[in-house]
Amino acid sequence: MTALGLRPYAPGDAPAEGAVAVSVVVLTKNEAVNIERCLASVRWAEQVVVLDSGSTDDTVLLAKAAGAEVVEELWHGYGRQRELALRLPVLRHDWVYFVDADEWVSPGLAAEIAGTLRDPQHHAYAHRFRVVFLGRWIRHCGWYGGSWIVRLMRRSAVRFGDETAGERVQVDGVGRLRHDIVDHDLKGLAAWLHKHVGYAELEASRQSGAAPLAQRWRVAQRWRTFRAGRSHDTRPLLRAVAKDLVLPLVPARPLVVFCYMYLLRLGFLDGVPGLLFCLYHAWYRVTIEALHHPDATAPAR
Repeated sequence: MTALGLRPYAPGDAPAEGAVAVSVVVLTKNEAVNIERCLASVRWAEQVVVLDSGSTDDTVLLAKAAGAEVVEELWHGYGRQRELALRLPVLRHDWVYFVDADEWVSPGLAAEIAGTLRDPQHHAYAHRFRVVFLGRWIRHCGWYGGSWIVRLMRRSAVRFGDETAGERVQVDGVGRLRHDIVDHDLKGLAAWLHKHVGYAELEASRQSGAAPLAQRWRVAQRWRTFRAGRSHDTRPLLRAVAKDLVLPLVPARPLVVFCYMYLLRLGFLDGVPGLLFCLYHAWYRVTIEALHHPDATAPAR
């Protein structure tokens, strides 16, 4: 497995194969190009389960060949699928670690998970993830520093909601791991763009059910709604405030997003991949707003 120059990911000692009492769960659909690398990076887990939602490529065959247990289930949405995964009868451990098929776990992170589970102090743990885009780790753009995501959890103490996208685990007490995971999709740029169009459709659909614009401008009401949801919100506070309270009220959001990521958060230090990463995230905002337009679902003439 290549380290892609992602220091400090030098070769190291991961726990022995099958030595860590945890159930790793990987959600998949048509991940043949990624799945072998992903599963090779979690051999230290005592159990690896792939929950597949209708792959038409070799994902299932490759997963079984790599020694994973495969459960096939239709897709129910991001939050519901993870909740379903937590309750799978085949899981042998109370501790579950979620890994996406386009990610891989470094030996350092594997060793830290093993050490944490010997004496856990929390019901769940978050770590950051390193996005590799066009062959480069996106270290700036405001992305890596705030990319905390809960992946290691005691399933008897947590649950997921019904979010169609941006699923969040509901848990009291979250610890943090020092090492992070690498997110590097091998499908290429076209697949990345296509995936984000899907995300934009989900976000536009979610916004279509939100309160009317005049109501959204009522700061006190927005703040009460925000505070009510913070009890189970594991996102960093500043990121949650920016996304939920500030961004919806900002005019020219795509331009603001680009300037924030590329200039204020030093995205230009990530070279050409950083420039494109910022441009595509501004484009993502444009796509959401275009899909949210009343005429977006009208048939073309």
